[in-house]
Amino acid sequence: MSRVTIADVASAAGVSKTAVSFAFNNPERLGQATLERVLGVAHDLGYTPHPAARALSMRRSGTIGLLIPQSLSMVFANPFLGELIQGLGELCEEHDLTLLLVPPLDGSLEGAIRQAAVDGFISLGLVPDDRAIEVLDGLGVPTVLIDSDESPAHPVVNVDDRSGAQAAATHLLELGHRQLAIVVLPPARAEMSYTPTATRRLAGYNVAIEAAGAPTPHLVSAGISVAAGTRAFESLPSGKRRPTGVLVMSDMAAIGVINAANAAGIRVPEDLSVVGFDDLPVAPWTNPPLTTVRQPIVEKGRLAASMLIERMKGKSVASPAPLSTTLVVRASTAEVAATDLPIKRR
Repeated sequence: MSRVTIADVASAAGVSKTAVSFAFNNPERLGQATLERVLGVAHDLGYTPHPAARALSMRRSGTIGLLIPQSLSMVFANPFLGELIQGLGELCEEHDLTLLLVPPLDGSLEGAIRQAAVDGFISLGLVPDDRAIEVLDGLGVPTVLIDSDESPAHPVVNVDDRSGAQAAATHLLELGHRQLAIVVLPPARAEMSYTPTATRRLAGYNVAIEAAGAPTPHLVSAGISVAAGTRAFESLPSGKRRPTGVLVMSDMAAIGVINAANAAGIRVPEDLSVVGFDDLPVAPWTNPPLTTVRQPIVEKGRLAASMLIERMKGKSVASPAPLSTTLVVRASTAEVAATDLPIKRR
């Protein structure tokens, strides 16, 4: 059976197609009798407007997009996104909006943007001068940035990455650790260097390390998954240069570091202290429970969605102050021990 069209309803109700469109999109433009007749005929025929067509006619879709620079398989390896979506979803429910995840399409984030029927975008981890943001500006789509740099053109929601990282490094230094390693977040896009988030956290770590007169830490870049953390551990120096403390910019990668250390015969925290960043729900349940920096991920999503909704209404929105971070000390950190333990290589 073929789909009932707007023309079928117009013919059966004895009105124009424009009148049928008004009945669903601008009912105040019709008289009560005409409105009731059109809606009654539409109901009898089983007609409902096609969502895409309705979005085009109203110039709105009732949807906001979450722009993600990585593939979904990579992003979903980190429960961070679930926490962020919880915050976004709370505001979407309050305002009868739907949320669309927009990863690269055939490798192109710009192509994905052009294909997405949304009323506004929340961008995750992209700098303001990224090509994708330039495309959004060219299309005139309201945009709010998360985990980005300050921008006069776009409001941005950040957490206090620098202070959180500084607190994490200070914690290890106060425990006597001097040989440190830092597991850095990877670039959001292949052509980028560090992300704005990684840059701020690295600056915070280094403030504490330099103030303590500790040696320059060993840096390794790794993704945001347990497997990436495992690979990061396996690339750390061994012998006298083996770090006694590792600062990791992601809880999931930190868990990978802990798992790999245990497999290599390095005990956490007796031989190696590990600090994560995020305080995901899994952090208290790792073995041992993970010392980490708590950031308000759900609140970050909620705030970004609220700001975008205001922008979609045509209102001016200013960037809020960075949200606070807090060091949460658990059992994955302890006072420094011997530094010359062997590592079992697989």
